[in-house]
Parts: sequence; C-alpha cells; structure tokens
Amino acid sequence: MKGIKLCKRVATACIALVMMVTAFAVPISTDAATIPVTVKVSKAGQVVDSMTFNGVTVQAIYIPRNDSNASEMWDDPVYCCAALVTKFYKAVYGCTVYNLWPGSTPLCDVGYFTKVKTPQVGDIYGNSSHWAIVKQINGSEVVLFEQNWTWYDNNGCYAKYNRTVDLNNLESDVSFFRYSGANIIVKPVITTTYASLENIQKTFTWTKGSDDSTSTLNIYDYNLKGTYNSSNLVSSTTNIMGTSTSLTFPMGHYMAQVINYSPSGGSYTSDFMEFYIVGEPLATSVELGVDSLTVVAGKSKTVSSKMMPENTNDVLTWSSSDNSVATVSNKGVVTGVKAGVATITSKAVSGVKDTCTVTVKPGTVANLRTSSYSKNSIALKWDSVSNVTGYRVFRYDKAKKKYVKIADLKNNSYKLWGLNKASAYKFKVRSYKKSKNKSYVGKYSPVLSAYTRPDKPKNLTAYLKSSSTVKLSWTGINGAKNYAVYASADGGNYEIIKTVSGKKHSVKLKKLKSGTAYSFKVKAVKKVSGASVYSGSSKAAYATTNPGKVKGVTAVKNSDGSVALSWKPVNGAAKYQIYMLSGGYYVRVKTVASPKVNTTIKNLASKGKHTFKIRAYKLNYGYKYFGKYSDEVKA
Repeated sequence: MKGIKLCKRVATACIALVMMVTAFAVPISTDAATIPVTVKVSKAGQVVDSMTFNGVTVQAIYIPRNDSNASEMWDDPVYCCAALVTKFYKAVYGCTVYNLWPGSTPLCDVGYFTKVKTPQVGDIYGNSSHWAIVKQINGSEVVLFEQNWTWYDNNGCYAKYNRTVDLNNLESDVSFFRYSGANIIVKPVITTTYASLENIQKTFTWTKGSDDSTSTLNIYDYNLKGTYNSSNLVSSTTNIMGTSTSLTFPMGHYMAQVINYSPSGGSYTSDFMEFYIVGEPLATSVELGVDSLTVVAGKSKTVSSKMMPENTNDVLTWSSSDNSVATVSNKGVVTGVKAGVATITSKAVSGVKDTCTVTVKPGTVANLRTSSYSKNSIALKWDSVSNVTGYRVFRYDKAKKKYVKIADLKNNSYKLWGLNKASAYKFKVRSYKKSKNKSYVGKYSPVLSAYTRPDKPKNLTAYLKSSSTVKLSWTGINGAKNYAVYASADGGNYEIIKTVSGKKHSVKLKKLKSGTAYSFKVKAVKKVSGASVYSGSSKAAYATTNPGKVKGVTAVKNSDGSVALSWKPVNGAAKYQIYMLSGGYYVRVKTVASPKVNTTIKNLASKGKHTFKIRAYKLNYGYKYFGKYSDEVKA
C-alpha cells in the first residue's frame, strides 16, 4: 500500500483525502440535526463528531490550539483533515489513499475516484484548503463530517460539527469525488434476529463489498470466555457469493461471524453476533417491571422483564421505537441518547410482549462555578451539555422565597450586572431540549453560592523605614473583617505576606529583603453570609529597600604599593562605591559594578597606611538607594 503523504504546507493547503463508495453506501438518517454545533476543545484527542459507515464508526478528534501551535496543525498526522479521512478509509476498506493535493483527484491503491456533480453520503468534499466527507444530504443542504476546522480566542479553542454547504451556492473551487472499488472488501456487518425458533430456517444477512467477492459464515457455540476456534465451531458455510444465507439449528446459544474475501485473497472479518434458538415451552406472557421510565441523556438504567411460565425456554428480544432517543440492549439496559420519548418493547419469540415508555431528559449541568466577580457583577460558567437547545439560569429570590428564572441561553456562561456590593446570591442551572414541539428539561445543577466583592481599600501609601522594613497605610473599609497584604518583589508575582485585623489601617512589614524593589497591594476581606469575600486589589504602592551593609571587607597592601580590596556580596546591589580617607575626609576613589566583589586601588600617593570603607547601592527607575557603609579597614 502506498503511504499517504502529509507534506508541510501553508494553512491554505490543508490536504487530505476522501471518501466513500456508492454501491454500498448506508444513508444517514435525515432526522439528524443539521444545525452547526459549537464545541470547546479542552483536551488532546477530544471527540467532537463521529460517523458510522458500512457498520464502522470513525471519530473526529481535536487538540486545543493557539497562536503558538496553530500553523503546525495543518499537517498534523493525527488531528488534521487528512488524518480523519485517512483513518476513515483505512477503517472501512483497509486501503490507502494518496495524491491528495488541491485541485487533484484522489487516488487509491485499490479502486479509483471520479468527480461527480451530485454528491451522495460517503463522497469526498474538497476545496483548495480543506477536505471532508459527505455525512448527510437534506435537499440542497450537504452536512459535512470533518476534522480540524477550529478557531481560537482568549477564552480557548473551538470547533463546529454538522457544518453545512448549499449545493445551489457552492464556491467555485468545491468538488465532490466518488469512490469505485476494484476487488474491494468491507468489514461485514451481520443483521439477523436475536432469537428464533428451533428447526425453523434462520436467515443471516451482511454487508459484503464488490460483487465478485465471496463470504464465509461461521457459527460457534457460545462460551463465556469470548474466544472461538475450531473446537467451538458448529457449522461453516463457505464461498457464498451473495450477502445472505439461511440455516436450521437445534435449540441453543450461538455466535455468528462472517468473513469477506476478495478475489485477490484479502479478507475482512465481522464482529461476533450473539443469537439464541429456543424451543418449547414458549412464553405465554411477558411483564416488564415498570410501565414508564425516566433516564438522563448519556446515562443508562436496566429494565427487568419476566416471562411465564417459569420453565419457558423462550428468550426475550428488545427494541426501541426511536433509537435516536433511547437504545436498549439485549439485557434490557436502556440508554438515553437525546431528549424525547420512546417506547421500549420486550418481546418473546412466541410473540407475547410488554412495553414501557421512556422519557429521556437532557443531561444535568455540572461544575457550575463563578468565573469572575466584582462589586456589582457575577459571571457564571458551567460545563457544556451535549445535544441540548440551551440552558436556563435561576436565581434565588429572597422576597418570593423561591428560585426564579432569569435567563434562557444557548451558551454555557452568563454574567449578571447591577448587583449589590458585598452580597450573597444563589444560582442553579438546568439544560433544556426542544424536540417535536415539546420542551424537555434536565435536572437542576447543585446550588452555587456566589458573592460580589466589597469596596477596595484606597490611598495605599508605602514608607521606607530601613533596609528591611516598610510601613503601609490605607483608608479602611467599613465592616472589613481583615485586610490581606500582598507584595511583589522585583517584578515577581504578588503573594500574600500579611493579614491584619479589619480595625487596623496600617502595618509595618519587617524582615523584607534588602536591596529589593517592592510593589504592594491590599485587599479588604469581609464576611458575607458566613463566607470570607475578598475585594479587588487597591492601587499599588511602591518602595525599594536599601541594600544591606557591606561586610567581610579585607584590605591587603601589595608590593607595588597598591591595595587589594575584597568583600562579601550584598543582595540587590547594582554597584559598590569605595571610599578612602584623605586629609581627614573620605573621598570616593572607585566604583565597582556587581557582581564583582573585589578591586585594586593603585597610584596611591602616600607610602603609609590607608583607610577604606565601602557601600552598595541599588538602581530603580533612575534612583539610587544606598546601603550603610562597611566598617573601616586599613592597609
């Protein structure tokens, strides 16, 4: 097979491939939603959409992107549009497609593609920058199955699925391509009844592929291990040219599997399909444990069913009147798919049955939280719920003593303005889905208690007291429980360094780092309905601590009369000034830039002893902040 070539190209040349066959196309239900749906992409490998074709399901997966990795996405071998259609074709046919260049017709190592004017489900949609697969057709509307059609903003990365194009208004560079197989085989999908009567012919049907391929139907005795070989084989029917055959079985529990073979010898094996053959006595009645059932979309519940007489050899079959609303397994496990109503039927092979009505409600809103808040606003956010029309937001009304709806939304966020400062509010949210002129609502989210901020402190002022002490003062806030003091050192992150009583409007900060440029902020903390609520930050106040005293100074006189000086480094020092005693006064004789902590004083006039002292200073916005002089040293 030829490897697909995913060459590096610019964003306008996202290339890829392909799809599908007409002779074996399985139409997608026209009841599927065709309104484009927006999904936030929050993790690598996130499933945004899926498509089932010839019994094989392929998922469209995404990865979050931003300015730093956007350009790399176009050629990504996992997440770009080429990756999706490549995976799709490989999964369905086991073949490789190539020649996926804008303006070109895709090629395949088995079979070929032709350009068509009227698309069918499974055809390729392609333009100068993107490839996709035709997922559904409603009149002139074509719904696309695609990957990597994303955008991003400050809030994250987003993708859409069920994007549509209008056949009556296509861009000039759009083309559709249809695949024709040559000795192509597909993964068989077996369809047959779950349970049948013994000694009556049972018909098996499956998907096959090209007309000249053959199939083998193998029947095995069921076993709990789930592994099957020749020792479990009941019958094997080979060289079947069509896509169905009928067999007669004694009473028992079986597994069926089909293998499709191409004339060239390739093969593709189906999944196992479980079925029963039942005998006398058959069931005379069936009774479900419930008449009605409510289940949340995406969740499951099990329905019990009882057959009479108790010694019956009959087996139940299960079905749903609308699998797009709710599905049911052969064990009676009912799974909600989307909001609506469906009827679940439990039927014995004898024909007796019972039903229950299943109401599927939208998913429950999870992770309701406060995304931001101020003195007069609260912003809410929650996790998206799939396949819903929107969300309803409720706020507790103290006067009415109940929750009142305040908004109907399509998005999973909401911001309220005009609220009272330093106040508590309660919220809950539920999803809703409109279907067939009815509206279905999900369960309420857990209640969220949210708060508006109190006033922020004002007039924050910083006073330098020493190389390690700064005093702060500010205008207080009525009712403040305490104040949180934050500091940023030399442009770093703000961190809380002190909490003081709400009765105090000043604080002395000790043990600060010497020679450090500090920025300070203060927040008021107020008790609101038992919760500690922080105000916004005050305006910043600034203070730069002086460097510490220079220590560890040594002076050694050299043979040439010069003096070598050394000292210990001082935190934050930009430079060191060296002073020498001359005529009863100290005169600066040299300046040394940090991190150097030694120097030599040359050209000394006197041959006697010389006295020195050193101090450090820090530069901040053009200002010099001096530390204390060192002790005197002589040489």
